[in-house]
Amino acid sequence: MTIELLFAMFLRAELAASVAILLVLGLRLPARRLLGAELSYGLWVLAPATALASLFPEFPELCRHAADRVWPSARVVDWAPVIGHARLLAPLWLLGAVVLAGLFALAQRRFDRQARAGLAGPAAAGFWPRMVVPADYAERFTAEERAMIRAHERAHMDRRDPTTNLFIAVCQAAGWFNPLAHLAARCARLDQELAIDAKVIAQYPKGRRRYAETLVKAHAHGFYSPLACALAMGGRHPLEVRLAMLGVRRISVRRDVCGFFAIGALGLTLALVLWTLTPI
Repeated sequence: MTIELLFAMFLRAELAASVAILLVLGLRLPARRLLGAELSYGLWVLAPATALASLFPEFPELCRHAADRVWPSARVVDWAPVIGHARLLAPLWLLGAVVLAGLFALAQRRFDRQARAGLAGPAAAGFWPRMVVPADYAERFTAEERAMIRAHERAHMDRRDPTTNLFIAVCQAAGWFNPLAHLAARCARLDQELAIDAKVIAQYPKGRRRYAETLVKAHAHGFYSPLACALAMGGRHPLEVRLAMLGVRRISVRRDVCGFFAIGALGLTLALVLWTLTPI
């Protein structure tokens, strides 16, 4: 397989992911209100799933003819100019990806150094996740707050969210030239925290106020990590969103099931459309 074809396939996957990201950005807020934070976070699986699906073989002819009846001559993406300049563009892409990956590595190294000094956390960190807490953890947080923090970080570790964040960082580095990749990474990390907040509140239905106070208290400390799942992450706006979501009632199981199937159907439809519009 030549470098030209590989690069064209990569750009096709990036285009497919960008379309999925735009769709998720438009749906995540109404989905959060209707389906809850946990299923809203699940929408982000559409981006990598659609990118992967775009690399599969094209439709069988029967499906192709059916698609052409719906949108004739809609396959408008022409990859010839990209393929023609692949040997020039590929090294530039690789350079940008390596630079951004290096910046992420430096940020993670700084976080690890601060964690060893007792200045970072609470957070779940590491490829094999572990809980990181500051040196004054027992003094800063009450016993009830520490129980909530443990529940929060344990939920991250059970779902292996730090590993997910590593995958997000890899996608950011690969799509360093795409503004949507960086916006999606930030929004997905926020939605990840909202989903965990909802899970913890389900365990402590009468502890919303205490949990909110714990978030505010943790927000005043800590260092950024591109991989760790910190109790308090982002700036003022993400914290305000998380505090506001603590007052939302839990979504019913029936709505959870409906939301799960709706997301699956949406992902399948999106993949089929992109298969039709952007053949290699």
